[in-house]
Amino acid sequence: MDASGPTYIISQWLFLKLLGIVFGIAFCSLLIQVDGLYGSRGILPIRDLIGPLQKREIVRVLAWLPSLFLFHCSDIFIRCCAAAGVAFSVLLLAGFLPALMLVLLWLLYLSFVSVGREFLSFQWDMLLLETGFMAIFFALLTPPPVLVIWGWWLFLFRFIVSAGVVKLTSGDPHWRNLTALRYHYETQPLPNRIAWYAHQFPQTVQKFSTFGTFFFELAVPFFIFGPDPVKYVAFWLLVFFQGLILLTGSYGFFNLLTIVMAVPLLNDNYLQRFAEFVRGPISSQPGTLLTAAICAVIALLMLFNVLQLIQLFYRSRIFARIIIPLSRWGISSPYGLFAVMTTERFEFVIEGSHDARAWQPYAFRWKPGHPSAPPRQVAPHQPRLDWQMWFAALQPSLIEPWLGKFVLRLLQGSPPVVALLKNNPFQDAPPRYIRVVAYQYHFTDWQTRRTMGTWWRRDLIGASDPLSLPEERVDRR
Repeated sequence: MDASGPTYIISQWLFLKLLGIVFGIAFCSLLIQVDGLYGSRGILPIRDLIGPLQKREIVRVLAWLPSLFLFHCSDIFIRCCAAAGVAFSVLLLAGFLPALMLVLLWLLYLSFVSVGREFLSFQWDMLLLETGFMAIFFALLTPPPVLVIWGWWLFLFRFIVSAGVVKLTSGDPHWRNLTALRYHYETQPLPNRIAWYAHQFPQTVQKFSTFGTFFFELAVPFFIFGPDPVKYVAFWLLVFFQGLILLTGSYGFFNLLTIVMAVPLLNDNYLQRFAEFVRGPISSQPGTLLTAAICAVIALLMLFNVLQLIQLFYRSRIFARIIIPLSRWGISSPYGLFAVMTTERFEFVIEGSHDARAWQPYAFRWKPGHPSAPPRQVAPHQPRLDWQMWFAALQPSLIEPWLGKFVLRLLQGSPPVVALLKNNPFQDAPPRYIRVVAYQYHFTDWQTRRTMGTWWRRDLIGASDPLSLPEERVDRR
């Protein structure tokens, strides 16, 4: 590709607009949960993590925990940072100083992810950071330099192909014998109604769908480096694949972000319908020094992508020493979802009681609960607590530390934590006792659904001993 080749001015404009929407969704979703997750009365207060670190040398702490909350972590400041993320997203969508907005968005989201622990540890959180970081250099010049475009294609290739490679290299037999989707719809973290229907497909359809997953993740990525018509096909195939995932599951903003990442596959010849909406200069006249600096950074990021690809097949300690600090800063991270298919679904039901005899369950907003409650579509919002409850129940015999803190907040009747749930059966006073009940869940079949109206059937596994607090520790504010 040379200077006389296709341009990506409209593609750049559309990509930045859509990325602003995704950042806005991510920060809006976080804003309505941040008090219950990270406030002083939340499940994992940021101040509890930051407090001991503030006594240490700040430069060393920032090296492995890059976050604005090292300097201040009051509840008001945490809320303001999430709200600022929403505001900067709107400004990015409006086209106001896009490179600066991307720097601020990346810094704010990095600040949350660095201290977010379990609730902000998902691959799409890291993907949003890496996308936002690369987008800074994508936004600096119009049209973006050729090397920036190629760097973006390599990043997209590495992200998509990693998902397919980890499924094969994990050695999981369910991927290799094409039976993985027989379990996936039922055992994914937050199924929706369409997932119930997809689960009813015959085994031959499930195997064909699994084979299709490998086609989209291992074959389609190579279309990215083909001629423009092939890139156009790759774009629509990726959109179709992400659309299928979005229809049958709830993965936050992940699917929308992946679609947005594919927009730079389209040059301006395919986006003329948007030309009349493009505002600002048709092109900038950058200095040679700025262009060289951008290309130098992109070349380095391309090298990191190559190292990540090598790591998929050959684990190198030298490469790991380079990559791990980059991941800590949200610059380059490994990817690959569902490397090993979960074949059984367990769920925790949290129950409270005043006397340890009559128990009442807390209902979550989104995760499976009562068998008659239909699975709901929640994406692009990501309810962090509901999601993490799926991970907590993968091994029902264990109570993870964060889950213990969640139970503690329920015993204290913490308003921001209770607000994360669908209902509070203890309006007058928090319960004296809490227990965790484990069930195994399965989707019902067509006949059961018609006759009983239930979406799930569940089998009791057991319950924990009642947990309680000394009366003097119960916070009833």
